[in-house]
Amino acid sequence: MSPFAAAACFAERIKVNSITRGTHDGRPVFLKRRRRSARLVLTGANYFFRLALNPVQALTVLPEWQQWEVECFRRLHGAEFFVGVVDGRTVAAEAFPGDSLAQALDKKALTSAMTAAAGRELRRCHETTCAIFPDHWSHGDPHTGNFLYDATADRARLIDFEVRHHPTLSALERRADDLLVFLQDVVGRVSRTEWLPLATAFVEAYDQPEIAAQLRTRLVLPRGIPRLWWAIRTTYLPGPELAHRLELLRDALARPTVST
Repeated sequence: MSPFAAAACFAERIKVNSITRGTHDGRPVFLKRRRRSARLVLTGANYFFRLALNPVQALTVLPEWQQWEVECFRRLHGAEFFVGVVDGRTVAAEAFPGDSLAQALDKKALTSAMTAAAGRELRRCHETTCAIFPDHWSHGDPHTGNFLYDATADRARLIDFEVRHHPTLSALERRADDLLVFLQDVVGRVSRTEWLPLATAFVEAYDQPEIAAQLRTRLVLPRGIPRLWWAIRTTYLPGPELAHRLELLRDALARPTVST
């Protein structure tokens, strides 16, 4: 098995929850239940993340994970929506209107309005504070599958709080990493003629020039094990094409609309 294939298999294994639908007080909810094998798998994932220089850690201890899921959901979405611990392995969270941006990607229906909504939502979320970090909150894994987009309201909402940035990182580093995760999805999964407008709409809607400047320094294809992680994140886009797209994106972020 090639290194890329082995990394792909590993990435699939870290899906450690079963997701089902249910109700709470007549409201539709998603029930996220940790499988019994999750701790071992997530421990392995954290080892891989360290080797790949991925600055997050999966939460392996059940009560810690449940507390983080509930706290983040409440912090970002308030009391309007229900969230709570159901049992020792399960968290229930109210279903938001809309569909994930990953579904739009799969259908080749992702638009600049959708990515702009994701940019606005990520900035809103980044402006909140929490006790874990010395300053502002960050997500750690805001790929397109973790944004639900409601077309009627033109509103995206951020979900799924499985991992957490290392608290030693600055808010600037954590915010730039969150933007990078989303952009890796777009860069790797959208056609050659359409990806750049979607990516720039996201960063422009986020509208933080100092974060865009930090992000530009990260848009360089690494080598070694970090390259394996980039391959997974960008859906195995061939290296030359990926390097070319990163160069185009760096140039786009240097323009006055998204730079200092």
